[in-house]
Amino acid sequence: MNLISLQYFVELAKELHVTNTSQKLYISQQNLTQHIQRLEQHYGVLLFDRKPKLALTYAGEQLLAAANKILSEEADLINNLSSISKTGVGRLRLGIPSYRANICLPHILPKFYEKWPNIKIQIIDQSSDKTEQMLYDNELDLFIGIKYKDDPRLNTSVLLNDHIFVAVSNELLKKYYPDKLLELKSKSEEGVEIKEIAELPFLLQKGASRLRNTIDECFKFAGIQPNIFLEASTTELLFSLFPFDYGAVFCTQMRLNILRNISPDVITLPIKLNRDFIQHRLILAYHKEANLPDYMIDFIKITKEVFKNNI
Repeated sequence: MNLISLQYFVELAKELHVTNTSQKLYISQQNLTQHIQRLEQHYGVLLFDRKPKLALTYAGEQLLAAANKILSEEADLINNLSSISKTGVGRLRLGIPSYRANICLPHILPKFYEKWPNIKIQIIDQSSDKTEQMLYDNELDLFIGIKYKDDPRLNTSVLLNDHIFVAVSNELLKKYYPDKLLELKSKSEEGVEIKEIAELPFLLQKGASRLRNTIDECFKFAGIQPNIFLEASTTELLFSLFPFDYGAVFCTQMRLNILRNISPDVITLPIKLNRDFIQHRLILAYHKEANLPDYMIDFIKITKEVFKNNI
């Protein structure tokens, strides 16, 4: 039994699919199967039921709980040892959505790697809900995402109170609000309530993201059923369709420059709920019980400085 076998077992226990897991780990299915068989021989138990579909046995569930603890302790040991010397190796598991990483990491990483050139950063690109849970489960070291309330289990720093905007073209406003065109365009600072733009068609992000949930709450509060032209799983697709005037798009403040690069004349109006601006609270968090090595402390410090001065 070795740690590599345990790591492979944990990944297979998550996926419960040999092909997908082997592709994720960049190993052959045969190699993955051999590691699982070695563990089963070592412990003298079956870890998976193979039919009718792959599932953990009771023994597999017990090993999974122990393996997560063992691997977490191993990561802590690596981090602690790497703090002794800057030439040591270390790992930083960062949960952050890819679009936020695209915006902030080019400012963060050069400063970080100038001081810590031998630290491997692992980016986990999932929704805020999933990465937050991974932080609780010790599968992440740091979390950058949306969280509206503090949690007593976490050390939390607010990076940005990110406003939510509705982005709309002049053509759409002129078509649906010809008599209020100038009035609406003048509200780029004042903001608008959902009811003021309810007649517009919308391009909405599909699924249960925190942004979509917030938008749905705004429509519900206003008692309005949105006119949805199209839903898509990625905001990037919605942005690519925006210049064709199919509908308005909701986005966070961090993404406005991306949309403006696509449509320089876009009209952006901050959304208000019950007369107050909606704030998409972006935080950096880590588990209170975590023993942070020096390089993670520096990463946190640099990240805060970047959001204060560059974002």
